[in-house]
Amino acid sequence: AEGCDYSCAFCIIPHLRGKQRSRTIESIVAEAEQLADQGVKEIVLISQITTNYGLDIYGKPKLAELLRALGKVNVPWIRIHYAYPTGLTTDVLTAIKETPNVLTYLDLPLQHSHPEVLRGMNRPWQGRVNNSVIEQIKTALPEAVLRTTFIVGFPGETEEHFQHLLQFVQHHQFDHVGVFTFSPEVGTAAYDLPHQVPQEVMDERRDALMIVQQPISLRKNLQEVGKVVDVLIEQENLRTGELIGRSGRFAPEVDGQVYVQGEVKLGTIVPVLIDNADTYDLYGQVVQS
Repeated sequence: AEGCDYSCAFCIIPHLRGKQRSRTIESIVAEAEQLADQGVKEIVLISQITTNYGLDIYGKPKLAELLRALGKVNVPWIRIHYAYPTGLTTDVLTAIKETPNVLTYLDLPLQHSHPEVLRGMNRPWQGRVNNSVIEQIKTALPEAVLRTTFIVGFPGETEEHFQHLLQFVQHHQFDHVGVFTFSPEVGTAAYDLPHQVPQEVMDERRDALMIVQQPISLRKNLQEVGKVVDVLIEQENLRTGELIGRSGRFAPEVDGQVYVQGEVKLGTIVPVLIDNADTYDLYGQVVQS
């Protein structure tokens, strides 16, 4: 889908791209089949509000139906990005669980945790559901890898609001977290809001939040040590011969990588025994069949 029906105060996308316009399930599946024929191993479903997919053309969200349809396509990995928490219904979570090639990886664009900040962002509904939806996801998909992003320093964010966010991150133990400082975009509602937070304070809050998250990410990665996981091999260091890829817990470009010893073809998914980990990456050896 393209465009967005929401009007978040910090975002210019609705002004640039208009309302959401979804493609049909048939057109997406047809493209996926073409990509499968070309040997593509991973497809990322992405829009501004992926969980609202189909609302504009079918009258109600159809993400669950799309996932089940893509489950019949010979692509090993289907990954979902920008899954708004309110759209992760029982039907969607069930489709993720029951469709073998859909990764149990969810990118949740939460932006903040405190209801007052979310109200200022024009996302008031989210403050009422953040905790309950995350717990619902963990119950339905205990093995789910959860990524999210936050904005610190939104106009009016107080130290109390920020401490709420720190506690939220500590409580929910996300696998991956991205943190951005607020950047005023001309043409958005937040551009000239009062109580702008100084850049120095925003930088300090970003760093403090990452300090809280880093040991959580490390612990999550260390839990992979000793496991054999599927890794999509994407690069080779020509100088060292080391292979570089990703397991299902890492999305392209935004998460970590898996550094692999062994000899396999680029573009293949192979079993790798993970023998080490750090905060962002995993390390392992190809398991020879």
